[in-house]
Amino acid sequence: MLHQRGALTLNDITNQGQAWQHTIKAVDIAQQEIVGRFMKEGFAQLVFTGAGSSYNAACVCCRFFSDMTGVSASCFPPSELFAGLKLPFDERRKTLAVIFTRSGESTETIWAIQRFQAHPNVKTLVITPASESQSARIADMKLLLPHAAEESCVTTKAYTCSILAFKYLVSFLMKNASLYNELRKLSEKYQPKKFQKEIQRITAIKPLNVIVGGNGIYYGHACEAAALISKMAAVPASAMHLSQMRYGLVSYATQNTLAIVFAGDSIQKADAFVAGELASTKCHRLVICEKADQKLGSCEFVAEVGSGMPEYCRDLLMIPVAQELAFYMSVQKAYNADKPKHVPFSVTWKEPYFKVSK
Repeated sequence: MLHQRGALTLNDITNQGQAWQHTIKAVDIAQQEIVGRFMKEGFAQLVFTGAGSSYNAACVCCRFFSDMTGVSASCFPPSELFAGLKLPFDERRKTLAVIFTRSGESTETIWAIQRFQAHPNVKTLVITPASESQSARIADMKLLLPHAAEESCVTTKAYTCSILAFKYLVSFLMKNASLYNELRKLSEKYQPKKFQKEIQRITAIKPLNVIVGGNGIYYGHACEAAALISKMAAVPASAMHLSQMRYGLVSYATQNTLAIVFAGDSIQKADAFVAGELASTKCHRLVICEKADQKLGSCEFVAEVGSGMPEYCRDLLMIPVAQELAFYMSVQKAYNADKPKHVPFSVTWKEPYFKVSK
């Protein structure tokens, strides 16, 4: 095998298109019950949570839902939900808590669900590939994605499938035919080898650190990209809202730094402006976008998705570029992306450290 080390991770990345097809089918089966419950309960707000990569997925979906529906939505890591003296939202309002979890067994996620369920106005929806997990068993509602399950410790297709599942579910909730039809075509647009040459050029520079920026829904993806590079390639990587890069947060950038910019449509001029300013740091710049304008195109590396899809669909075609980059950076360093150091499949805590608040 070409990449025997990391073969599981590479397979998960390249086969995401098939996993997305199965995700669409899974939501088709489950949506009637979930949407019916949603309409019956009349939820006034949604709260999103997840741990690790699942938290980044939750951030993406929180912003997506708020932008698409105008309904109040907030996102918190599970530790802030179970360990605080009170919940960080108004539990007197009818609330749907949307929990993303890959393993379904992370202790803090389970404790967060249990605390949600101590409040009569809060109902829980778990989105997970782990059909037999404790999280799936105890939730009020569940959306199971078994074809998103991974053998590698690193989250790739479970991340994109979870986001796709929620977005597709929202298309039913809103009766949004355009969103529905576009998401059903997503798997056809995925070309896993499209940017291989560009990625090889990037890995050749051997960056010593990485900065990732994105605004709006792309901020969650920026966090996920930074996490993947840190985990798989053991290269220090940080994420931030793209506009915040202008406030001295990239002062450590040098000619050995790679800056990755997720550029969207809504504020592309601002994204392009920041990407252009980064040139003054002499860092290498990679722009991931639908189509680059003159400013974005001036960056050293450009990955144009060219999907022709709306912004709230195409972002799932952009994050695999960062997944592949992280993988090939690990290959270059002879690391095993399937079993990176200090990355457990599921995180557990012991009761003495945290106690579930009522």
